[in-house]
Amino acid sequence: MTQYTYDIVPDDFLALNIYFAENDPVVKKSIQKLRTGSTMLVFFGGLIFMLALNMFTPLAVVVYGVAAALVYKFMPKMLYRNMRKNVERTLKSASSKSICGEKTFTMDEKTCTLVGEEEHSTYEYTAFSKVVEDKQHCYLFLDDVSALIVPFRAFADEAGRSAFLAGISAKIEAAKAEKTPESTVDKPADGV
Repeated sequence: MTQYTYDIVPDDFLALNIYFAENDPVVKKSIQKLRTGSTMLVFFGGLIFMLALNMFTPLAVVVYGVAAALVYKFMPKMLYRNMRKNVERTLKSASSKSICGEKTFTMDEKTCTLVGEEEHSTYEYTAFSKVVEDKQHCYLFLDDVSALIVPFRAFADEAGRSAFLAGISAKIEAAKAEKTPESTVDKPADGV
C-alpha cells in the first residue's frame, strides 16, 4: 500500500479548470467563437456606427481595426481572469468544504482511496478514464470533466513523482485489461 498526503489549495482547483478550458475541444471551440465574434462586433459595429454618424474615414477603419485586434489578442486573458474569479467565488460559497484542504491518497492493489475533510471516497482503477499531468499537477480523470488532483508537491522528488505516475498508470491499464473480456471465436465442430 502506498500513501501520499498533501494539501489542495484554491490554485490547484483553478489549475484544473484552466487545464480543462485549454484542452477540452468543446471549450476551446467556444472560446474561439467568442473571440472571433467579439472581434467582428468591434470592427464592423464600429464602422457601422461611424457610417451612421457620417464620420466614416480611413482613420475610423484604422482605429476600429486596432481595437478589434486588441480584443482578439486579450479576450482569452479576460476569460481566464473571469474564470479565476468564478472559481474563487465557488470555493468561498461551497457548502461542502471537501474541495480544498489536506488529502490523503492511498493506493492498494485493487482500489485507491481519497480521504479529506468531509470526504472519504474509494475508486476502483477502472473508474479512471485517463491520467494527465501539467506543469505542477497530476489529474486523475474520472470522466470528461471531473478529476482528482494530485499536486507534484505531494512527492519528495522527481523520482517519487515518476514512480507514482508509472504505478497508477499501470494499475489503471491492468484493471481495464482485466475487465475487458477477451473475444471468443466459435470454432466449428470437427467433421462439419
